[in-house]
Amino acid sequence: MISAKKIVAIIVVVVVIAAVVTYLALTATEHGLKPALDLDSGLSTTVEFSGTELEEETRTKIVSEVSAEVMPYKGVKYDKMNISATENGEDYALTVICFSDKCEYPDVYDFTYCDAGKELVQNGCVLEAIPAAERAKAIAIALQNEEATNLLRANGLESVVPTVKRVLPETAEKFYVPKTLFSVTWTRFGENSVVVSVLVDPDEKKAVNVWSNVGEGNKGGDVEK
Repeated sequence: MISAKKIVAIIVVVVVIAAVVTYLALTATEHGLKPALDLDSGLSTTVEFSGTELEEETRTKIVSEVSAEVMPYKGVKYDKMNISATENGEDYALTVICFSDKCEYPDVYDFTYCDAGKELVQNGCVLEAIPAAERAKAIAIALQNEEATNLLRANGLESVVPTVKRVLPETAEKFYVPKTLFSVTWTRFGENSVVVSVLVDPDEKKAVNVWSNVGEGNKGGDVEK
Protein backbone atom coordinates (compact mmCIF):
# COMPACT_ATOMS: atom_id res chain seq x y z
CA MET A 1 0.00 0.00 0.00
CA ILE A 2 1.27 3.49 -0.86
CA SER A 3 0.19 6.14 1.64
CA ALA A 4 -0.83 9.63 0.54
CA LYS A 5 2.22 11.11 2.29
CA LYS A 6 4.56 8.86 0.29
CA ILE A 7 2.80 9.79 -2.96
CA VAL A 8 3.11 13.50 -2.16
CA ALA A 9 6.79 13.10 -1.26
CA ILE A 10 7.41 11.43 -4.63
CA ILE A 11 5.59 14.25 -6.41
CA VAL A 12 7.76 16.88 -4.68
CA VAL A 13 10.97 15.07 -5.67
CA VAL A 14 9.79 14.70 -9.27
CA VAL A 15 8.91 18.41 -9.47
CA VAL A 16 12.37 19.40 -8.26
CA ILE A 17 14.14 17.00 -10.63
CA ALA A 18 12.06 18.17 -13.57
CA ALA A 19 12.87 21.82 -12.84
CA VAL A 20 16.60 21.14 -12.62
CA VAL A 21 16.71 18.99 -15.75
CA THR A 22 14.70 21.55 -17.71
CA TYR A 23 17.15 24.29 -16.72
CA LEU A 24 20.09 22.14 -17.78
CA ALA A 25 18.42 21.39 -21.08
CA LEU A 26 17.85 25.05 -21.86
CA THR A 27 21.49 25.88 -21.17
CA ALA A 28 22.96 22.74 -22.75
CA THR A 29 23.94 24.45 -25.97
CA GLU A 30 26.51 26.40 -23.98
CA HIS A 31 28.24 23.23 -22.89
CA GLY A 32 29.42 21.49 -26.03
CA LEU A 33 26.40 19.67 -27.40
CA LYS A 34 27.29 17.60 -30.45
CA PRO A 35 24.85 16.41 -33.11
CA ALA A 36 24.36 12.65 -33.28
CA LEU A 37 25.90 11.01 -36.33
CA ASP A 38 24.20 9.22 -39.22
CA LEU A 39 20.65 10.08 -38.21
CA ASP A 40 19.26 10.25 -41.75
CA SER A 41 16.68 7.56 -41.08
CA GLY A 42 13.51 9.47 -41.82
CA LEU A 43 13.36 11.05 -38.36
CA SER A 44 12.31 14.70 -38.34
CA THR A 45 13.65 15.17 -34.82
CA THR A 46 16.94 16.98 -34.31
CA VAL A 47 19.06 14.87 -31.95
CA GLU A 48 21.99 16.25 -29.94
CA PHE A 49 24.41 14.54 -27.57
CA SER A 50 26.30 15.79 -24.53
CA GLY A 51 28.35 14.18 -21.76
CA THR A 52 30.47 11.09 -22.28
CA GLU A 53 32.06 10.68 -25.70
CA LEU A 54 30.58 7.65 -27.48
CA GLU A 55 31.61 5.71 -30.54
CA GLU A 56 29.56 6.48 -33.63
CA GLU A 57 28.05 2.99 -33.71
CA THR A 58 26.98 3.21 -30.06
CA ARG A 59 25.51 6.69 -30.49
CA THR A 60 23.53 5.63 -33.55
CA LYS A 61 22.26 2.53 -31.70
CA ILE A 62 21.20 4.61 -28.70
CA VAL A 63 19.32 7.11 -30.89
CA SER A 64 17.48 4.29 -32.63
CA GLU A 65 16.54 2.59 -29.35
CA VAL A 66 15.53 5.81 -27.59
CA SER A 67 13.44 6.99 -30.55
CA ALA A 68 11.49 3.73 -30.40
CA GLU A 69 10.82 4.09 -26.67
CA VAL A 70 9.84 7.73 -26.16
CA MET A 71 6.11 8.44 -26.38
CA PRO A 72 4.92 12.00 -27.10
CA TYR A 73 1.38 13.10 -26.27
CA LYS A 74 -1.24 12.57 -28.97
CA GLY A 75 -0.91 15.14 -31.73
CA VAL A 76 2.53 16.21 -30.50
CA LYS A 77 5.82 15.64 -32.37
CA TYR A 78 9.22 15.92 -30.74
CA ASP A 79 11.17 18.52 -32.72
CA LYS A 80 14.38 18.29 -30.68
CA MET A 81 15.88 15.60 -28.48
CA ASN A 82 18.85 16.14 -26.14
CA ILE A 83 20.60 12.98 -24.95
CA SER A 84 23.06 13.36 -22.07
CA ALA A 85 25.20 10.25 -21.50
CA THR A 86 27.12 9.47 -18.31
CA GLU A 87 29.37 6.43 -18.13
CA ASN A 88 28.54 4.04 -15.30
CA GLY A 89 30.92 1.08 -15.45
CA GLU A 90 30.10 -0.82 -18.63
CA ASP A 91 26.74 0.94 -18.93
CA TYR A 92 25.58 4.48 -19.69
CA ALA A 93 23.04 6.53 -17.78
CA LEU A 94 20.98 8.55 -20.24
CA THR A 95 18.92 11.64 -19.56
CA VAL A 96 16.74 12.28 -22.61
CA ILE A 97 14.95 15.61 -22.89
CA CYS A 98 12.40 15.91 -25.69
CA PHE A 99 11.14 19.29 -26.87
CA SER A 100 8.14 20.10 -29.04
CA ASP A 101 7.50 23.43 -30.72
CA LYS A 102 3.86 23.04 -29.66
CA CYS A 103 4.65 22.76 -25.93
CA GLU A 104 6.20 25.08 -23.37
CA TYR A 105 7.73 22.29 -21.29
CA PRO A 106 9.67 19.16 -22.33
CA ASP A 107 9.27 15.47 -21.63
CA VAL A 108 12.18 14.01 -19.65
CA TYR A 109 13.15 10.32 -19.71
CA ASP A 110 15.69 8.42 -17.62
CA PHE A 111 17.28 5.40 -19.34
CA THR A 112 20.15 3.00 -18.78
CA TYR A 113 21.91 1.67 -21.86
CA CYS A 114 23.56 -1.64 -21.06
CA ASP A 115 26.48 -1.70 -23.48
CA ALA A 116 27.32 -5.38 -22.99
CA GLY A 117 23.84 -6.57 -23.98
CA LYS A 118 23.07 -3.60 -26.23
CA GLU A 119 19.88 -3.15 -24.21
CA LEU A 120 17.99 0.01 -23.29
CA VAL A 121 16.09 0.10 -19.98
CA GLN A 122 13.71 2.91 -19.05
CA ASN A 123 13.89 3.87 -15.38
CA GLY A 124 11.35 6.65 -15.27
CA CYS A 125 9.97 9.78 -16.92
CA VAL A 126 8.45 13.19 -16.26
CA LEU A 127 6.03 14.05 -19.07
CA GLU A 128 5.17 17.75 -19.33
CA ALA A 129 5.21 18.23 -23.13
CA ILE A 130 1.49 18.97 -23.29
CA PRO A 131 -0.08 21.64 -25.57
CA ALA A 132 -1.08 24.82 -23.74
CA ALA A 133 -4.78 24.33 -24.46
CA GLU A 134 -4.73 20.82 -22.96
CA ARG A 135 -2.84 22.07 -19.89
CA ALA A 136 -5.39 24.83 -19.37
CA LYS A 137 -8.29 22.35 -19.64
CA ALA A 138 -6.69 20.01 -17.09
CA ILE A 139 -6.18 22.86 -14.62
CA ALA A 140 -9.76 24.06 -15.11
CA ILE A 141 -11.10 20.56 -14.43
CA ALA A 142 -8.97 20.26 -11.29
CA LEU A 143 -10.24 23.62 -10.02
CA GLN A 144 -13.83 22.40 -10.34
CA ASN A 145 -13.14 19.91 -7.56
CA GLU A 146 -14.38 21.34 -4.25
CA GLU A 147 -11.93 19.41 -2.09
CA ALA A 148 -8.99 20.65 -4.16
CA THR A 149 -10.10 24.29 -4.21
CA ASN A 150 -10.70 24.25 -0.43
CA LEU A 151 -7.17 22.93 0.10
CA LEU A 152 -5.71 25.58 -2.21
CA ARG A 153 -7.51 28.41 -0.41
CA ALA A 154 -6.74 27.09 3.06
CA ASN A 155 -3.02 26.88 2.27
CA GLY A 156 -2.59 30.04 0.20
CA LEU A 157 -1.81 28.21 -3.03
CA GLU A 158 -4.18 30.12 -5.31
CA SER A 159 -1.34 32.16 -6.84
CA VAL A 160 0.97 29.17 -7.35
CA VAL A 161 1.33 28.04 -10.97
CA PRO A 162 0.59 24.30 -11.05
CA THR A 163 2.53 21.66 -12.94
CA VAL A 164 0.65 19.43 -15.35
CA LYS A 165 2.09 16.02 -16.15
CA ARG A 166 0.93 13.08 -18.23
CA VAL A 167 0.24 9.86 -16.37
CA LEU A 168 0.66 6.83 -18.64
CA PRO A 169 -2.01 4.09 -18.70
CA GLU A 170 0.16 1.49 -16.93
CA THR A 171 0.61 3.89 -14.01
CA ALA A 172 -2.94 5.25 -14.08
CA GLU A 173 -4.30 1.72 -13.72
CA LYS A 174 -2.87 1.58 -10.18
CA PHE A 175 -5.06 4.52 -9.16
CA TYR A 176 -8.01 4.56 -11.56
CA VAL A 177 -8.22 2.83 -14.97
CA PRO A 178 -5.57 2.11 -17.66
CA LYS A 179 -5.81 5.31 -19.71
CA THR A 180 -3.81 8.52 -20.10
CA LEU A 181 -4.56 10.94 -17.27
CA PHE A 182 -3.17 14.30 -16.13
CA SER A 183 -1.70 15.06 -12.73
CA VAL A 184 -2.23 18.74 -11.80
CA THR A 185 -0.06 19.68 -8.82
CA TRP A 186 0.33 22.84 -6.75
CA THR A 187 3.50 22.94 -4.64
CA ARG A 188 4.84 25.44 -2.13
CA PHE A 189 8.43 24.64 -1.23
CA GLY A 190 10.10 25.37 2.07
CA GLU A 191 10.56 23.89 5.51
CA ASN A 192 6.83 23.20 5.71
CA SER A 193 6.15 22.35 2.09
CA VAL A 194 2.57 22.00 0.94
CA VAL A 195 1.42 19.90 -1.99
CA VAL A 196 -2.04 19.52 -3.48
CA SER A 197 -2.33 17.16 -6.45
CA VAL A 198 -5.39 16.32 -8.53
CA LEU A 199 -5.62 13.35 -10.89
CA VAL A 200 -7.71 14.39 -13.90
CA ASP A 201 -9.50 12.29 -16.51
CA PRO A 202 -9.50 14.62 -19.56
CA ASP A 203 -12.01 12.49 -21.50
CA GLU A 204 -14.59 12.41 -18.73
CA LYS A 205 -13.68 15.99 -17.73
CA LYS A 206 -13.51 15.17 -14.05
CA ALA A 207 -11.11 14.88 -11.14
CA VAL A 208 -10.79 11.24 -10.11
CA ASN A 209 -8.60 11.64 -7.02
CA VAL A 210 -7.07 14.30 -4.78
CA TRP A 211 -3.91 14.03 -2.69
CA SER A 212 -2.38 16.45 -0.21
CA ASN A 213 0.19 16.40 2.55
CA VAL A 214 -2.10 18.59 4.65
CA GLY A 215 -4.06 16.96 7.46
CA GLU A 216 -5.52 13.60 6.51
CA GLY A 217 -4.42 14.07 2.89
CA ASN A 218 -5.99 11.54 0.56
CA LYS A 219 -9.52 11.11 1.87
CA GLY A 220 -10.02 8.26 -0.56
CA GLY A 221 -7.59 6.16 1.45
CA ASP A 222 -4.38 4.44 0.48
CA VAL A 223 -3.71 3.35 -3.07
CA GLU A 224 -2.50 -0.15 -3.84
CA LYS A 225 0.73 -0.59 -5.80
